[in-house]
Amino acid sequence: MAKIDEILNQEGIDRIAISPYKQYSRGYMEPGNLGTGYVTGLKVDAGTRVKTDDEVLDGIVSYDRAECKNAYMGQINMTTASSFTGVQGHILGYDLLRNPAVDNAKPLFEEDQWDGSKLPIYDGKPLQDTLVEYFGTSDNRRHYPAPGSFIVCANKGVTSYRPKEDRPLRTGESYGVWSAIAISIAKDPVHNSSMFIEDAGTWNTPNEDDLNEFLDRRRRAIALSIAQCGQDANTSFASSWIGFAHVMMKPGEIGNAITVGPYFSIPVDAVPGGSILTPDVDMNIMEQLTLPKWLEKMKYQSIVKDQHIEY
Repeated sequence: MAKIDEILNQEGIDRIAISPYKQYSRGYMEPGNLGTGYVTGLKVDAGTRVKTDDEVLDGIVSYDRAECKNAYMGQINMTTASSFTGVQGHILGYDLLRNPAVDNAKPLFEEDQWDGSKLPIYDGKPLQDTLVEYFGTSDNRRHYPAPGSFIVCANKGVTSYRPKEDRPLRTGESYGVWSAIAISIAKDPVHNSSMFIEDAGTWNTPNEDDLNEFLDRRRRAIALSIAQCGQDANTSFASSWIGFAHVMMKPGEIGNAITVGPYFSIPVDAVPGGSILTPDVDMNIMEQLTLPKWLEKMKYQSIVKDQHIEY
């Protein structure tokens, strides 16, 4: 048992989040889950489709494609949370199935916090990659959310259309769409919550290199907002992990970029040596395993490496 769990247990708080299903993860607060905790992950993706004459259907299909891209979250009922992961939560890739890339990461820059400390800002890709390895992809599904399940998510998104003809853009039109997600780790996770921030927008020139430069600057704006939110709550963070996704539409395409932080429980057969009778032991196993060791024990090949996942 992790030290934090020993402390939280004394307060009557448990972070157990086990699904009684085989293979499928389930949404937090769905009836029948074992424990009162949850696991969260990071997903940002973007999808496109050829535009039709029905804007509503275009939005549905392009959003669905973004849900199904990379870390598979298709066929779910998504509900919205206001973006905190607190004393009941684990972060996938950080607290559970820790990705070694987290420990090897170097800060991109630092942001000043209200208490005089520095907040190191990291690329969120190691956490995004961990969710891909755990949920799987559309054509290589692993422990993805049960079809039709109700999944609470921190989420935002944007939809935009690129016209077929070469003309000035109108309202609701652009050349590309992008999304961002950040998770900031509380310094004191016993008394404070880690925090999601989501962002999304459009890009109004055909130059993708300029968009990438903009996203680098956007990371600094997100970092500032994280520090300001921390000040509002008298909370400081140990680190922040910020990830992006984007897509440039072809002429005549509609694009949708989403940012999603799902809250879920893990099925017992995703736990090597796990048992439905000992959910506390199951969680401890997942806390102790690194992502590569979990892949080895589950006899999974790395999707991120084999498929060259890009966001």
